[in-house]
Amino acid sequence: MSNSCCAGILYFPLFFFCGNGRRVFFSFAASLAQETSPDAGQLLKRVRQGATLQENKDIKGQIRKRSVKIPFSMSLRGNLIAFQYQLNNVWNRFDLKFKDRGQEILSWKDGKAGVLPVAQYAVPIAGTDVTYEDLSMRYLYWPQAKIVRDDAASTVKGRDCWIVQIPNPNSGVGQYAWVRVWIDKENGAMWQVDGIDRRGELAKRFMIDSVMKLKDGSWFFKRMKVEVRDPSNPRRTVSVSYVDMDSPE
Repeated sequence: MSNSCCAGILYFPLFFFCGNGRRVFFSFAASLAQETSPDAGQLLKRVRQGATLQENKDIKGQIRKRSVKIPFSMSLRGNLIAFQYQLNNVWNRFDLKFKDRGQEILSWKDGKAGVLPVAQYAVPIAGTDVTYEDLSMRYLYWPQAKIVRDDAASTVKGRDCWIVQIPNPNSGVGQYAWVRVWIDKENGAMWQVDGIDRRGELAKRFMIDSVMKLKDGSWFFKRMKVEVRDPSNPRRTVSVSYVDMDSPE
C-alpha cells in the first residue's frame, strides 16, 4: 500500500491515526515542510496533540502474540488516558495520569486507583511483549528531546523522517535509557519507535505494519508490529507481538 495514503497519521499513545481534513493537522504539515531544523520538543508536542482529537471516545483493539489475544480499549479522560484490557474474562484498568511535573501510571483494583510501582512498568501485559510503559508511551512526555542526524537511517516506509532522541530523566525507572522516534517531515506522522536499553543497545522496536481505509475515505492504523531484540545480539528478533485496531465506528 502506498505511503502517500497516510498523510495524516496521528498519535494516540501506542496508536496512529491517518485521515482526511477533519482529522489532520494540515497547518502542522505545512510548518514542517518550511522548517529546516524544527524544535524536537515541539515535534513531540504536536504528535501528542493527536490524542485530544479522540477525547471521550473509546478506541478498541487487541494485543496479539501467537495464540494469545488480549482485547483492550483506551480513551482520553480529562488529565489522564484510561486503558482497559481483558484477561480471563475480567477487565483490568490502568491510567496514564498527567501531573504538573511528569506523569505516573495508576492501577485500579476493587474500584480504587493506586500508583503502579515503577518496578512494574516493564511487566508484560498478559504474556505479550507489550508492557504498561509501552502501551502508555509515557516516554513521549520526557523532557530534553533533541533531533539527531543519521542520514542512513532517516527513511522509514519510504518516508523521510526527523529522528528525535529522548533521554530517560530517571534512568533507574522503566525499560529504556532513551528512545528514538521517527517523525515524518512532511506531515508529522510517527512511524517508528526504538527503545534503547542501559547498555545503549536496541531492546524493542515498534513499527506501523498496515493501515485500513474507512467508509468516509480516511485512513486508520490497522496493525503495529512489536519486536523484542536479543540482548546478546540486538540485530536478532526473539519475540514478536502485534497490536491490532478495530475499525472505528
